[in-house]
Amino acid sequence: MHVALLALALQLQVARHGVAASQAAVIADSAGDLRRAQLEQMAFERSRRAYLPYGAGSGGRCDVRLGRFCWWYDSSMPHFPPEAENIGHRRTDLLAALDQLGSRHTGDDWLAGMRVHYRIDGRNLAGADSVVRGCRASGWWCSALVGYVAHSRAEEQRADSAFSVALDSMPPDSACAWRNIAPLLKDDDRDRYEHLSCDGRRDLERRYWLFSRPLLTSAANDWRNEFYVRRVLARLSEHAASPQALSWGDDAAELLLRYGWPIAWSQIKTNDPMASPSIIGHDPSPSFAFAPSAPLADSTTAMDDDAWDLLDLRAEARYAPRQVRRTARVAAQIARFRRGDSTLVVAAFAASDDSLRTPAAAFAAATSDGTPVAKAADSARVGFARLTMFGQPVVAGVEISDSTTGTLARMRYAYAARSDSGRRALSDLLFYRPAAEQAAELDSALARAIPGDTVARERPLGLFWETYAAASDTGAVDVQVTVERIDHGFFRSAKQRMGLTPEDTPIRMKWTDVRAPVNGMTARAVSLDLGQLDAGRYRVSVSVNGTSVTSARELTLTERAGR
Repeated sequence: MHVALLALALQLQVARHGVAASQAAVIADSAGDLRRAQLEQMAFERSRRAYLPYGAGSGGRCDVRLGRFCWWYDSSMPHFPPEAENIGHRRTDLLAALDQLGSRHTGDDWLAGMRVHYRIDGRNLAGADSVVRGCRASGWWCSALVGYVAHSRAEEQRADSAFSVALDSMPPDSACAWRNIAPLLKDDDRDRYEHLSCDGRRDLERRYWLFSRPLLTSAANDWRNEFYVRRVLARLSEHAASPQALSWGDDAAELLLRYGWPIAWSQIKTNDPMASPSIIGHDPSPSFAFAPSAPLADSTTAMDDDAWDLLDLRAEARYAPRQVRRTARVAAQIARFRRGDSTLVVAAFAASDDSLRTPAAAFAAATSDGTPVAKAADSARVGFARLTMFGQPVVAGVEISDSTTGTLARMRYAYAARSDSGRRALSDLLFYRPAAEQAAELDSALARAIPGDTVARERPLGLFWETYAAASDTGAVDVQVTVERIDHGFFRSAKQRMGLTPEDTPIRMKWTDVRAPVNGMTARAVSLDLGQLDAGRYRVSVSVNGTSVTSARELTLTERAGR
């Protein structure tokens, strides 16, 4: 019996050694194939560099310095000849090798990603889509690759869904790293953000993606999709040769996350025949800075349209939407009015940009944690729009897109957080052109609303608002309207101190309104004669019962009649 047991033990031991040896052989084979794939990829990039066209450098300009890299912005892509045939042939050879190895190691994330990436690199988007549909790598990684391909094909809703699945499927620490928007934030926001836990960062992440959304009226946030595509490329680049023949590092990763993956490469001639050429990566252009310049962490501060400088050369991040070749401003006035638990948001707008040929206007608003609610405007260049949404919007905007010229004209406003439910409150003020009779209700005021915040001093200014009563209100309220100059520049202040210019004295109107609220609301309107005021920037405010409840809007008073 002991002999039999000993023989069985020896057989099992030999079997275990055989299995271990077999597993080791598989691992060694897999590692060898992966190394072969990496060598093939390195050889392709080395060959690509040899056939790159020659171009110019920055001429000493450096808008942003990141470690080893100097980044500068060109508003247009340099003209390069078509890709050399040899590069195309070498890419075909590389993909054949990657496909062969990928069929042997279907679960390898890097091989799956490279098979997709180099098809997109060669503009074979249909081929890339075919590869991701058969992806057998890690589940979350396959979803991320679907997002990469969908974004490349301008299928933004599909990309958004794919990246959402990827983030929900990946390990929590990986999801935290992928969502990390620290490189996109300005210094103060970045410092605060980096000291928060992953869960604590989510509010700021939501605010960033909402406020930096290129189009509030779009079905998906293509800038956020682009950011996750950059995450895909950063992961692939960790174990890949760069077209610039540089090792991958934190500086290269941050440069990619902030400004994107180049869509063209060129080399610079050097006088030293032994020196390696300098390789320049050319990002998509024109690109734009869609994030606001104001601190995002402070939800108590409102932001007007000037907070968005889309052309900022030294912005923390840029993105080039395919459909946008240039941007323009829209003169617009936006106001909010309570309707029970919902908010009615209205806009009056006018686009003066002469380049608009086939404009399409839309109006949108969003709450802090919701998808934007959008509605097409009734007219394309000058008109009015309105929409009703549940809760209070934190951002609203008018957007006019022109597919013919690639122009995006827009105006946006972000609101400070507030909580005024259950007590007396005021709506936003709405400026309009008064007629023989005052506007008795919102519709009549909106029909004559002024697009923007510029009015002529010789024309009367109509002011419309609504007062929302608390449960205990009897109806009588003390109302005060104040018009106060706010553009106190250095020279004007100096002249006032020397008595060369009169002091800016606010204009105040006071009265008691005894009308009873109807369904808790009273509409009010007044007409102001501003003809005695100098041209300049003013704040118009309405207060009821002292200064405890106030609504204000700024305007620019001009000498000549505007719209």
